[in-house]
Order: sequence, then C-alpha cells, then structure tokens
Amino acid sequence: MQTEYFVLTRTHSQEHPLLAWDQSGMAFRKRKPVDVHAPVKLKLAEPVPPHPVMADHHALPAPVVSTRLMEVFANANLHGVQLVPADVHAGNYVLRYWLLHVWRAIDCLDRERSVFQETATGRVLIAVDRLELDTGVLDAVPLEERLAFRLEGAAIFLFHLSVVNRALSLTPPPVGLRFIPVAEWGDASAFR
Repeated sequence: MQTEYFVLTRTHSQEHPLLAWDQSGMAFRKRKPVDVHAPVKLKLAEPVPPHPVMADHHALPAPVVSTRLMEVFANANLHGVQLVPADVHAGNYVLRYWLLHVWRAIDCLDRERSVFQETATGRVLIAVDRLELDTGVLDAVPLEERLAFRLEGAAIFLFHLSVVNRALSLTPPPVGLRFIPVAEWGDASAFR
C-alpha cells in the first residue's frame, strides 16, 4: 500500500512563482467543504520571479492547478476534495486557476517507522525526514474515500497511483508539479 501513494509537490523552479492569498483564507483551514459564491482571490507571493512562468501547478501551500488538471481531478471523483475557482492576480493579468481544497485528512502516519518532528502538543508535524504510512489505518478506509487526502496535522497532500497516472497522462505533460513516491519523500525532496 505504501507504494500506491505519492506526495504532490511543486517542481523546484525559480521561474514558477509561489502563490499567496489576496483575501482571507481562514475558511479553507476547516475540515469541511467551503461555501463559495465567487472565485477566491490569489496573488503571486513575494519574492516574485523577474519573469514568472505560470504552470499547471502552484503551491499555496494547498495545490492550485490549471483548468486541465482540475478536469482530471474532477473526473476522478475525489472524495474530500473541493475544486474551488481561483483568480490569480499576476501583474496586469487575472488568470483562472483552481484551488484544491483537500478537506479530507487521514491520521495515517506510522509513528514507529517515520522520522519526524512535531509541535509540543503533538498535533502538527513541523518536519518530516521519512514518511511511512500506517497501512492498517488506510485499509479501514474504502479506496474511493482515500484517492486524495491530506495527512492529518500537516500540509502534505497524498494521491493514489490511479489519480497520479491520470494527471501524468495529459498531453503535453503537466508543468510545475511532481508526484514523489511516499517512500522517497521528505521535507528535503523539493530541493532534489
């Protein structure tokens, strides 16, 4: 089961900007769908690259994806994931993207085999050197409810191999994202 999951991360590029909220994002910190009547407002985060290149995936740290990736995720019927329209203000342009509000969190960290640090309360992971998933916890959740989820207590977004294959089958291949196998992922993965 460990080999069935991948962590979604951004590619390490000086040209692909990070994104930031251009409004309050508090509603998206809750573990439930958000009632949204207009696209959320995002902007390029500082420092903005001299010549920013908008890709198919950007980090908020929540995933923000292009319309073509949104369609892949929508067709996968991801339980616990809300696709929210997002207007990204990039200089003189406003670009339509989609925020993946991954409100489904699963507490499936194998605490014995993983290498990590957490806050004093033990509720939030602050560093992960090696991630191991608790297969017993995952086995108890039907597959259709764990195709995509956030690791409890962290901004770590996990996707099942079937969803990864759909996303990577796009032509041309999507730009700006990496799906790293759980066994190879750690906080330093973004810099490799």
